[in-house]
Amino acid sequence: MIFGRLSCAALPCALLIATLIHAPASATNTAEFIDPAVSAYREAMESTQRDERLEHFRRAERLFTAAIEKSGGSGELYANLGNASLQAERLGPAVLSYRRALLMDPSLERARQNLLHARRLLPDWIPSPPEVGVLDSFFLWHKVMSRSDRLDLAALAFAAAMLSLAASLAFGLVSTRYFTGLASVVWLALLASLAFDPSRAAGSEGVVVAREVLARAADSINAPSRFGEPLPSGTELHILEDRGGWLQIELYNGRNAWVASSAVERIGPRDD
Repeated sequence: MIFGRLSCAALPCALLIATLIHAPASATNTAEFIDPAVSAYREAMESTQRDERLEHFRRAERLFTAAIEKSGGSGELYANLGNASLQAERLGPAVLSYRRALLMDPSLERARQNLLHARRLLPDWIPSPPEVGVLDSFFLWHKVMSRSDRLDLAALAFAAAMLSLAASLAFGLVSTRYFTGLASVVWLALLASLAFDPSRAAGSEGVVVAREVLARAADSINAPSRFGEPLPSGTELHILEDRGGWLQIELYNGRNAWVASSAVERIGPRDD
C-alpha cells in the first residue's frame, strides 16, 4: 500500500506550527479555522491509534480548506493543507495542494521538499514532471517577483531604454548606449518571463484526486483500458482536451489516454 511507507515523523508537527507563526497577515482573518486546524494536527501527531490519528488529520484538512476558501489562499496555507492531506493518507489532494502552494509562492522550499516526498510514494511506473526545466533555470523572474511587479518593472525598463536611447542620439554619449542595451535586455527577459509564466500553464495541468481512475483508449466507458493498471491518486498530468465529462490527458512520459473528468482537479484556473 502506498502509505505503508509514510510515517508521522516524515512531516513533524513542529514544521507546520513554525510555518503558521510566519503566515501572511491575511491569516489573522481565518483564525477561526486555522487555530482549530493546528490543534487537530497536534492531536493527530500525539495519537497512537491509527483511526483516531487519521480522523484528526482529516479534520485539520477540512479546516485548512475552509481557511483557504475564506481568504483566497496563500502558499503557506496550501502547504499546510498538503501536510494534513498527506498525513490523512490522501495522496492526490496532497500533491495538488503542494503544486498550488508552489504556484502561489515558488520559493516555498518546504512545499517543494514535501512534494518530492509525496511523489516518491507513487508507483515507479508513474512519471513525474521534471523538477527543473530549461525555462525555470533561465527565466528566474517568476520565482522572485509577482506577475504585476514584473509588468511594472518591464514598463520601467522599457521607459529607461527609450530615454537612454534618446539621450544617446541627442548628445552623442557612448556610455548611454550600454545602459540602453542593458535596459533592453532586462525588458526582453521580463517579457519572456511573463510569456512563459508557469501560472499560465497551470490550467492545463492536473492531478488525479480520486483513489484511482481507469485510463481508457477513447472517451467512452466501453473503451478498452489504455494502461495495464489504473492511474493512482496523486498522478500528475497534462490536460489536452475537455470533452463532455472526459479529459484527454498526457502523462509526463508522453503517453496519453482518456479519463473521467471527475477524477482530476486542475492545478490552476482554466486557461481557455
